[in-house]
Amino acid sequence: MDRELENLEYAVKRKFSFRFKPQFTETFKTNISDGQIIPIAQEVFEKLDWPIVYLDKRSLEAKRKNSWGKLTAKITVTKKGGGKIEVHSNSLEGHFTDLGKNSKRTGLFIAVFQKLRQEYEANDQLDQLEEEFNKQFNWENYKVPDTLPPPPEIKNPNLKLSLIGGVLIALILGTTYGLFDYSVFKIGGIGEVFLGLAIGYLFGKVLVKANYTNYKIIKVMTIGVIALTFVTSFCTEYLILNYSRSSFTNFFKYLDYWFAIRFNIEKIKIEWILFMALKAFLFWICYIIAIFKISELQLKLILRRIPLEVIDFTIYHLEKGSGLSQMRHHLAQKGWKRTIEQDAVFDAINENFNLQEMNRD
Repeated sequence: MDRELENLEYAVKRKFSFRFKPQFTETFKTNISDGQIIPIAQEVFEKLDWPIVYLDKRSLEAKRKNSWGKLTAKITVTKKGGGKIEVHSNSLEGHFTDLGKNSKRTGLFIAVFQKLRQEYEANDQLDQLEEEFNKQFNWENYKVPDTLPPPPEIKNPNLKLSLIGGVLIALILGTTYGLFDYSVFKIGGIGEVFLGLAIGYLFGKVLVKANYTNYKIIKVMTIGVIALTFVTSFCTEYLILNYSRSSFTNFFKYLDYWFAIRFNIEKIKIEWILFMALKAFLFWICYIIAIFKISELQLKLILRRIPLEVIDFTIYHLEKGSGLSQMRHHLAQKGWKRTIEQDAVFDAINENFNLQEMNRD
């Protein structure tokens, strides 16, 4: 932040907020038209080096980074009509007071906004600024291409390959995991973290190979893969101990041994409910890690296979009011004729939208 901005910030009076993740809202009014508010607000964010995470004709949002690059606050600007502007700042960190930092941010925004407004008014550039901003949403500068890049080779989703791959991964990882002796690796969920990463990466690669992107079914299959891995691991442990120690021929005695060794507690009578609760918790850890890794690989598959030119072409026609059938017709005219190719384009647009929503959170 340059010296001029520092002076403007210094002049803002602090107003403390006390709550978990403190926030502060301030409203002010200007005499410019509603269509000129958001363009100036956009420039204010750029001048303050607050990265914009959302923008439309009525509001915009940005996040502030500290000197370490960590996101510390989210600032939202909304035009209310009649020249009124609401500026809201909320802390992203869980402190119970902001020491007036949120009020400093809203006050700084207002000060810079008024300064830029005066400069544009003095140079008679407000109408030009509004016109340039509207072009971003009207796609006035977009030129419809004569041709589009050809579609990549997109195979039909192969559920059978996904299932077979998932079963093989579960059996291999489960057996390998079960061969480990009781050690630090199997205490405190450490093993489940590595198991989740391995399942997520390997099963994710299988899904990419099978071109399978039905996320609801993928979540169910992931649960099945992890369950089979746990069962295989547990059975492997039991068979090894049953083979090497004759005292573990009884399965229920093995449960007592499993619990005692895992937590270094000897001669404890384990209850089934405790055993199942512990297994459920470890299962949940493994699932969360695995599904996160799978989602990451799925996102790369969906986004990278569609050229940016095709995304822009599709969004342009959607903004112009084309329906689904019309959009498929436009894509077919440019060489994207197969339904699976067109669906891949729509999936990529949806994922881009989801990424934008995630950045706003």
